[in-house]
Amino acid sequence: MKIVKKILLGLLILLVVATVGIFFYLQSTKPKLDGELQLKGLKAPVEVVYDDFGVPHIYAQNEEDLFQAFGYVHAQDRLFQMEIVRRLADGRLAELFGEKALPSDKFFRTLSFRKHAQWTIDSVLMTNPNAPFVKAAQAYIKGVNEYIQNGKTPIEFSIIGIKKTPFELADMQIIMGYMGFTFAEAFRSESIATMIQSKYGPEYLKDVMSAWPANEPKIPTQAQESKVQSSEILAKMANQLTNIEYNSPFPPYHGSNGWVIAGSKTKSGKPILSNDTHIAFSQPSVWYEAHLECPNFKFYGNFLAGTPVGALGHSQYGGWGLTMFENDDVDFFREKANPANPNQVWYKDHWEDLKVREEVIKVKDKGDVKIAIKTSRHGIIMNESFDKMADQKEPIALWWVFNQFPSYHLESFYKMAHAKNATEVGEAVSKLTSPGLNVMWGDTEGNIAWWAAGRLPKRPAHVNPMVILDGSTGNDDPQGWYDFSLNPQILNPKRGVLYTANNQPADMGNGLVAGYYVAGNRASRIEELLFNDKKDWTEESVRQVINDVTSSPYKALLKDILPVIDRTQLNEPAKVAYEKLAKWDGSHDLEDTEPTIYYRFLYHFFVNTIKDELGNEVFKAFEHNGNFKRNMASLMRNDASPWWDNISTPKKETRKEILTQSLNEALNSLAEQLGKEMNDWQWGKVHTLTHNHPLGIVPVIGKFFNVGPLPAPGGRETINNLDFPIDSSGTYKVTYGPALRRIVDFGDAEHGRSVLPSGQSGNVMSKHYGDQAEMFVKGGSRPELMNRTEIEKVKTGKLILKP
Repeated sequence: MKIVKKILLGLLILLVVATVGIFFYLQSTKPKLDGELQLKGLKAPVEVVYDDFGVPHIYAQNEEDLFQAFGYVHAQDRLFQMEIVRRLADGRLAELFGEKALPSDKFFRTLSFRKHAQWTIDSVLMTNPNAPFVKAAQAYIKGVNEYIQNGKTPIEFSIIGIKKTPFELADMQIIMGYMGFTFAEAFRSESIATMIQSKYGPEYLKDVMSAWPANEPKIPTQAQESKVQSSEILAKMANQLTNIEYNSPFPPYHGSNGWVIAGSKTKSGKPILSNDTHIAFSQPSVWYEAHLECPNFKFYGNFLAGTPVGALGHSQYGGWGLTMFENDDVDFFREKANPANPNQVWYKDHWEDLKVREEVIKVKDKGDVKIAIKTSRHGIIMNESFDKMADQKEPIALWWVFNQFPSYHLESFYKMAHAKNATEVGEAVSKLTSPGLNVMWGDTEGNIAWWAAGRLPKRPAHVNPMVILDGSTGNDDPQGWYDFSLNPQILNPKRGVLYTANNQPADMGNGLVAGYYVAGNRASRIEELLFNDKKDWTEESVRQVINDVTSSPYKALLKDILPVIDRTQLNEPAKVAYEKLAKWDGSHDLEDTEPTIYYRFLYHFFVNTIKDELGNEVFKAFEHNGNFKRNMASLMRNDASPWWDNISTPKKETRKEILTQSLNEALNSLAEQLGKEMNDWQWGKVHTLTHNHPLGIVPVIGKFFNVGPLPAPGGRETINNLDFPIDSSGTYKVTYGPALRRIVDFGDAEHGRSVLPSGQSGNVMSKHYGDQAEMFVKGGSRPELMNRTEIEKVKTGKLILKP
C-alpha cells in the first residue's frame, strides 16, 4: 500500500512539475512589450508605447525606421497569422496539415497568386525602387524578418512543426491576392446560376438570381445628383469552395457597412465616419491596430497580416472606411477542346495552344502532388483545381480583372494614409483594379465622399455575366474598360449623408454596374435611421446605429406572406408562432424568441422549395448564396414561381401549401430541439459566436486557443450583421460579421472609438488575446488614442528599439 501511495505521489509531483514547466514555457513566448532591443538597420531609436488594450503607438524620426519598427512589432504579435495566410494564399497548407488541405492548395496554387505577385514587383515596385511606398514596404519586411530571426517562436510553430523562414515582397502581394479572391462572389455564384438555367430554364433562374430587385435601395451617385449534366458538375464547384472557406484557417471577406455624415448634421460641425467590415470570424482577429507617427506623418490604422499599409485608417486630416463594391469582376468561359490535342482550344477559326506549367505541392507524410496549370487567352483553366471537374471534357477558363493588371494596392493605400483631402484620395483610389472596393472618406475640411473603386470592363450587350460564357467564338469577350470617371461615386451629397451596405449603386450614365450585391435589408434600415432631419449626430448616437439589430424588411415580408398560410391547417404551436411573427418588428435581441422561430421556418421553406431541384450537395452552397439572399423575398412573394412545386412528387404544390407545411415543420422541430415551452426559445441560446483558432480543432488543447462561445444579438442582414449558415441543426453558429466597429468624429480625430471581435494579440498567453470579446458582443467600444500625453497615462509597456 505504501508503494502505491509513493507511486501516486510521484506521479502527482511529475504532473505538477510538468504543468509548471508548460506554464513558464508558454509565458516565455509572450511578446516583449517593455525594455530595449537592438534592430539592425535603424537610423535612430524608435519608441513603441503599448496602451491598455495592447495597441502599439510607434514614434520614429523617419518613415523607414517607422515601418521597420512596425514590421517587427506586427510580427511579434501576429507571426503565426502571417505565416498561415501566406501559406493559404500560396497553396502550401498541405505541407503542415497533410492531405486534408490538398483541395485548398490545389485551388489557390491554380489561381497563381505568386506569379501575379512577381509581375507586380517587376512592373510596379522595382521600376520605381525609390518611391516612398516601396521603401516603406521593404522596411516593413526587414522588420518582420528581424523578428523571425531573433524573436521568440510562437507556440503554434512548435506544435505544428513550422520552420521559420523569411518574408519577401511577394508574400505581401499574395496576401493581397487572397483578399481579392474572397471578395469575388462570382466564384461561388456563376456555376450555380449556369446549372439552374441549363437544367430548369430562365423562369427558375430569374426568381432566385436576378439583377437588383425593383424598389430595393440603391446607393446614390453623383450622376443622380446632377440629373445540364456538365452544368451540374460545374455547380459542385461552388460547394467545394464553400467547404474550403468553412475550413479555412484565415477568414474570407463577405461584406460591410459604412457611412459618413456631413458636418452640417453633426454636433461637432465636422464629418463622422462609421465603418464595420464584415469578415469571417477567426482567432486572432483579422485586423491589427497600430498608431504610426514620425515627422510629417501621423496615422492610426487597421492592418492585415503581413501588410505594411493600413487598409482602413485616419490621420489628423481625414480618414476612410471600406466595404465590398460587389461588382462582378469575374467571368467563366467554356472553352472548346481539341479532341486530338488536350493542350489546344478553338478560338474563332483556329486552334490555339494553351500555356502550360507544372506546380508541385508538397504533402505532409505523403508523396508530392503535381498539377498542370493551363491558361487560355481567357484565363486560367480551373478544371484540375476541383475534384469533380477534373474529368470534365470542356475546359473552364477563369477571366478575372485581378489578373489583367499588376496590383497597385500598396501604392494606393500608402497615398490614402498620407492624403489631406478628398481630391488626393480620389486620385489614389483611381488606380485600384480588383477587388472592387467602396471607399468612404471624411475630412476636417468638411468633405464627405464615396468612390466605387475598381476597373470596370465593357461587356457585349448580349452577355449575361452571371452565367458561364462561350470562349470559342470571341463574341462574349470583354471589349475594353470604362474610364474611372464613370465608376459610381459622389462628393458632398446634398442630403449630407452617404452610405454603402454592399447594395447596388445607382446609374452613372453607362448603366447599372453588374454585380453580386447583397439583399437590401441593411441598406433599408440604414436609410430608415440616417435619412432624417437630425442635426446633432455624435459618436455615441452613431454607435446606436452601428449596433442596431432590427431588420425592418422582415416585418414587411411577413406582412405579405403570413396571410397566404392556411391557418386552419396549422398545428397549435404553429398558430401561436404565427401570431408572434405577425407582431414581430424584426429585432434580434438575445431574449427575443421570434428570430428563433423565423429562421427555423426559413430553413424548412428552403428545403421545401429549392432542395428538390438542386440536390443535397449544391443546396449547401446555394442557401448562403448572396444572389439567393437578395432575391429570397421576391421569391416568397411570387405566387406563380415554379420553385413551389416539389418535382419529387406527382402533384403540383402551391405557395400556400409549402408555406403552411414549412411553418408546421418548423414548430415541430423547435419543440424537439428546445422543448415545448416557447418562451424558452430565446435567440441567445441558439445564436452564438466562437472565434476559432486554426488549432481549435485539435483534441484537448483546441479549446485553449478558441475564444467563446458567447451569446450574440444580431442576425442575417441586420446592421449588426452576425450571419450564419442555416441547416438542420437549429443552432446558428455565427461565421462572419463586423471584424471591427469603428467611428471617427473629425471634430476630434485624436479620439476615434473602435472595438475588435476578440483582441489585439495573437499570443494565447497575452491578456489582450480575448479582452475585447465581451465588449464586442455587447456593443461596446474603446478609444483609438493618438495623443501622446493620454497614451502615456494608460501605457502598459514601452519598448525602445535601437540601431
